[in-house]
Amino acid sequence: MPDKGPTADLPKKGPAPSTDEVDLSSVNLPAPLVLPYLIILRVLNAFTIHTFFQPDEYLQALEPAHWAVFGYGNLTWEWTNGLRSFVHPLLYALPYKLSEWTGFGVVGVLYFPKVLNGLLAAFGDYYTYKFVQRAARGSALEQLARWALLVSITSGWNWYMVTRSFSSSLEMILTTIALAHWPWGRHVYFADTAKALSAAAVSCLIRPTNGLLWLFFGAALLVRVRSSVTRAKLAVLAITIGSFFFALGMAADYAFYGKPTVPLLNFVRFNVFSNLSVFYGLAPWHFYLFQGLPVILLAHLPLTLMGFSRLWRSQFAFLTVLIILVYSMMTHKEFRFIYPLQPLFVYFTAHGFHRIQRSWLKPVIIATILLNTAISLFFTQIHERGVMDVMEYLREDIDVGSIGFLTPCHSTPMQSHLHLDIPIMALSCDPPLHLIGNPAASTLVKTYQDESDIFYADPVAFLTQKFPPPIKAKRESGKFEYEWPTHLVFFENLEPIMKPYLEGSGYQECERFFNTWFHWDNRRSGDVIVYCKWPWE
Repeated sequence: MPDKGPTADLPKKGPAPSTDEVDLSSVNLPAPLVLPYLIILRVLNAFTIHTFFQPDEYLQALEPAHWAVFGYGNLTWEWTNGLRSFVHPLLYALPYKLSEWTGFGVVGVLYFPKVLNGLLAAFGDYYTYKFVQRAARGSALEQLARWALLVSITSGWNWYMVTRSFSSSLEMILTTIALAHWPWGRHVYFADTAKALSAAAVSCLIRPTNGLLWLFFGAALLVRVRSSVTRAKLAVLAITIGSFFFALGMAADYAFYGKPTVPLLNFVRFNVFSNLSVFYGLAPWHFYLFQGLPVILLAHLPLTLMGFSRLWRSQFAFLTVLIILVYSMMTHKEFRFIYPLQPLFVYFTAHGFHRIQRSWLKPVIIATILLNTAISLFFTQIHERGVMDVMEYLREDIDVGSIGFLTPCHSTPMQSHLHLDIPIMALSCDPPLHLIGNPAASTLVKTYQDESDIFYADPVAFLTQKFPPPIKAKRESGKFEYEWPTHLVFFENLEPIMKPYLEGSGYQECERFFNTWFHWDNRRSGDVIVYCKWPWE
């Protein structure tokens, strides 16, 4: 065993040997051998995603980074009100700055972040392998670790999600890296523990809810430690590392906002004390149980349950149940909120594969890979592709002078995929910030309508009030909130309204893009349509 710095003994738990007692030097997969292939795979993964999932992929990462580097872009209400930390977008400001320095322009803006995401995802895969190799027990730990690597790279959800610029994706990767360095055996290696705490601290900066996971593992570690001196050293190490990264986070937020800002406090004030998060949707208590887990696990679900049933008394099983229960009590739920549990899901799934009889192993592997591949290809190549294709069209059309998006708010990326400093109008969906601090906020928010709601309630009335008449001869003097752009974008379900309203105005359909065969929001159903008006009046 190579020297890893000072250590402290933990009590031996059970008869099974820990990874510290097994010689892995001749059987493990070294990073120089595995990482290059994982990097190629995940960069390819990043470059071949052509669909839209959720707006936070852009609005909470790429868009603020673009605004910070290039001085223009789309900042949502969270950024103008200090609810978000700049730590995560700072990561993407680096490739944007590199694009600016090297003169790659829009090519760098589009593809440098994808390369970064591919690199991060590859490290996530590799450290999934290292985590299971370190945490598993018994003589089969190397086999379990290799099963885990196979599960990670063939996961349909990982292929769909891990190379997107969501904070949840980075949170999952950092959690995996931290788990891979965490002391699971009979010794505490302080150098490795410091790496684990550093990755955990950054993950908590990005998404503070990750703190629940590390409070659990930290408490469990302190209980296992024999020596009070070791406990004190671990506490000092955790406080020191936590304080250091908290200070770095404060510095990043000060640089972005131009004043001392603690986004976590503003976030809690909005989501907890005022409970305005319900504005973005309510989900039943069983959402994660019957929707979240099946979607994330896909074809691996039976194997995950098989492994979980074998390990149901483990701390990993207890933590998984605890976090899902806690998150289930929250009103606003999303699939990606439990994505940081993915390394634990992979751990269970690896044990599930390991339990399969040899005669069934090959058919099960083939079936899970084929099913996960089919699902991931559909959702990365077909479903909700039009909202991405339309941005490429607008970016490359030299006649684009201004754009208007008459779509539900945040239906497309913005400057992270346009990189055009031109006037852009888009319907907003800002929450009722005036209700913050109001004791009746959770009740009043139910009747609040944002701009998107008002538009879709009566599109013609909205256009008449907010825009001048589309036909120049009918225009009267007066000021309007919006002007007609050179290019209008809307979904097919609005076509029966927009086509007659714009008749005689000079607008005509210049392109349409297939988007999806089905959508949970009927306002986004059908194709994405572009109307152009050229030459302009």
